[in-house]
Amino acid sequence: MEEHKDVLIQAQDITKEYRIGKNTLRVLNGVNLEIDRGEVLIILGPSGAGKSTLLHILGLLDTPTSGQTIYRGENLNKLSSKQQAERRNKHFGFVFQFYHLLPDFTALENVMMPGLIGQRTSSQPHKKTCREKATEILDIVGLKERIHHRPDQLSGGERQRVAFARALVNEPEVLFCDEPTGNLDTKNSKEIQDLMLKLNALNNQTFIIVTHDENFARLGKRRIKIVDGRIVD
Repeated sequence: MEEHKDVLIQAQDITKEYRIGKNTLRVLNGVNLEIDRGEVLIILGPSGAGKSTLLHILGLLDTPTSGQTIYRGENLNKLSSKQQAERRNKHFGFVFQFYHLLPDFTALENVMMPGLIGQRTSSQPHKKTCREKATEILDIVGLKERIHHRPDQLSGGERQRVAFARALVNEPEVLFCDEPTGNLDTKNSKEIQDLMLKLNALNNQTFIIVTHDENFARLGKRRIKIVDGRIVD
């Protein structure tokens, strides 16, 4: 008997091409993928294989040349730019190798930003203020005592925790992580990995993690490898 699957995201025959002069560079070549709700999926592969491109397309940060991304049964590529931005802000969170924190703002203010944007675009009242939610999440990621520090007053590991807190403030269903420990030492890398597992277990959030680090394999029950724009295993 086939096990019931709760599919959250589907990539259907995704291709991505770039024009370089008279030539065409194909980065993704007909990728098909299903990701279940609550799954921790690791996407491995060498640099330039198309990992980040696929992540960005799934998260509505980029558009495919052909194919489509389905989320909760909805074809995201048929939505307007405004609708895509609303889905992205409400349902998705992003963590990158580079923290992209605003240097003149405190950790708390950085984490509040997506919530403030979400309040402007949503007609639904928030149960808690952005400040309350951001403070709670910074506590969860272990930065309760650092909320009023600016990025230049934080270590690399602490900055990445702020980036995670910012990604979590709108309570996203999916977190897209692109080389999230690429700038961290071994100790901080392990702490971030442990944090991901904690959040997945606590909230049943789906994690899609791009990395070339084989040590990340322990995080997920499923790994896929992309080589030359194709899933090979």
